Amino acid sequence: MQTINVDGLQVGPDAPPRIMGVLNLSAESPYDPSVYTDPAAAAAYVEEQLIGEGADIVDVGLESANKRFEVLDADAELDQLSVALEVIDRVETPVVWSIETRYHEVAEAALDGGFTMVNDICGFADPQMPIVCAEREAAVSKMASPPDLERPGALESVEALHAAIEREGLTPKTIVDPAFGGWSTGKTTAVDRETFRRLAEFTAYDRPLLVSINRKNFLREIAGRPTEDALPVSLAATALAVERGANIIRTHDVAETRDAALVAARLT
Repeated sequence: MQTINVDGLQVGPDAPPRIMGVLNLSAESPYDPSVYTDPAAAAAYVEEQLIGEGADIVDVGLESANKRFEVLDADAELDQLSVALEVIDRVETPVVWSIETRYHEVAEAALDGGFTMVNDICGFADPQMPIVCAEREAAVSKMASPPDLERPGALESVEALHAAIEREGLTPKTIVDPAFGGWSTGKTTAVDRETFRRLAEFTAYDRPLLVSINRKNFLREIAGRPTEDALPVSLAATALAVERGANIIRTHDVAETRDAALVAARLT
């Protein structure tokens, strides 16, 4: 697996595990502690709670992942992007900024405005996305998803995840995300558990590996915990993910996840 440079941050087997903190700018986002619609409050949250607790990357979401809401189109995301760019301007501490989007137009505007990484939750369903990222030499996380801009993470087998990652190829700075959770009744917690058991397979793409498992259903179900009590199961899974090759852990619980990842890396 190769190590890549993400705006000066080394990501891969030759670097420590990196922590991606989350900022949601949509009031409908399902995890309240990370939701900030005011740019000043959002910037303070990033400085104090994310960077202050050890985040290497801040992933900014422009819309809710809640299945009950309509998917925003590119124009609506571009409207939201202005708030994200204001947040960047207010944050003084250096950090890698990642924009979560499925549209190449949004990625292009974000990269032009100060973002240096893209988190494509639809896995190059927009075929212009890898072109935009490659032209700007930007890192892009490719989440395994159908070729459909409205159904991220809806694949229902590990084999389908592999096929999705291979579809449309990989840029030199692609980061692979095997997509835990998703918008599909067929994507069960059993599929997520099997994906996690086979996580090391995804290192074969010779690209860094990102996992987003924080308080996910497939972990909570094992211990019988609600979301608010699911930090311990997330930390246990974080340690196992790092042992199996994960290089970036996306999380809402930055400080605790950082510690679990560092222990796993040191003792693996």
